[in-house]
Amino acid sequence: MSWYIHHVNLESHNVRQSADFFINIIGLPEGKWMYPDQVGKVGHSPETIAYFGTQNQGLHIVKAITSFARDNKFIHNPTIGGHFAICVPDVNAVKAKLTSEGIVVSDAGVYAMAGIHQIYCYDPSMNIVEINEVVDPIGGQGPSANQDHPVRNEPGNWYIHHVNRQVHDIKKTAYFYESLIGMKKDVFHTPGADEVGDFDRSEDSLVVFGPENRGLHLVRGMPTFHTDNGFMHNPTFGGHVAITVPDVKAVMDKMDKVGHLYSDAGTYAMAGMHQVYTYDPSMNFIEINQEIS
Repeated sequence: MSWYIHHVNLESHNVRQSADFFINIIGLPEGKWMYPDQVGKVGHSPETIAYFGTQNQGLHIVKAITSFARDNKFIHNPTIGGHFAICVPDVNAVKAKLTSEGIVVSDAGVYAMAGIHQIYCYDPSMNIVEINEVVDPIGGQGPSANQDHPVRNEPGNWYIHHVNRQVHDIKKTAYFYESLIGMKKDVFHTPGADEVGDFDRSEDSLVVFGPENRGLHLVRGMPTFHTDNGFMHNPTFGGHVAITVPDVKAVMDKMDKVGHLYSDAGTYAMAGMHQVYTYDPSMNFIEINQEIS
């Protein structure tokens, strides 16, 4: 089964302030949201949602709406705390596996994004997860490549490289993604011995789904990770989204200009990737990286 990360939803206390960060610092052009013909009670305005990408795929910046789950008759509230969305070929088959394991699911149908059937649940580490399916290619055409999480360059020449999730139980959470959603484990590709950082890369601490380090990273929280590697930021806590850009040095220059703090990790964890860590204005942890030779 081929799958890909459809989007990442980041909660923001000030959507326009967060949007300005992604526009002016990271360099992402703002996109246009595509609603279905019959829209649920989403209650969004330009002050409560900003979007980066095409066909609703990419990055969603959303203000928390306390009544969202009640208004739409869901158990889960996808506007609170952030989440990521995995697109699969058959969302109903995944839903059947989840419910057979006693996992509670909110089936939203096609209610917020044109051509996308959405369901929500929690993984075993209580991360909210959206699983969706493109049911109308005109409204929501995903990558055509028959591989897991292929590169999809958005306007501005950027893409979502991976999502990192802090988990409490690696084995149970890995089982959830592998056996219930149908994702395939892969290996974590590190740089050479003279470059690789100081961290535990065993399956007790790190499980990867997706090729060439793209996709989903399940990580055990490591309290001294940042100090062990000389960083200000600890990427093993709280989860993050990694955005690949054409020129990470240009992004760092913009952050320097406005006094925005970041950790330049260099190429220390993933082979062929220069990684930089920071927080957006709403304290969402963000990785910005660049492919290098």
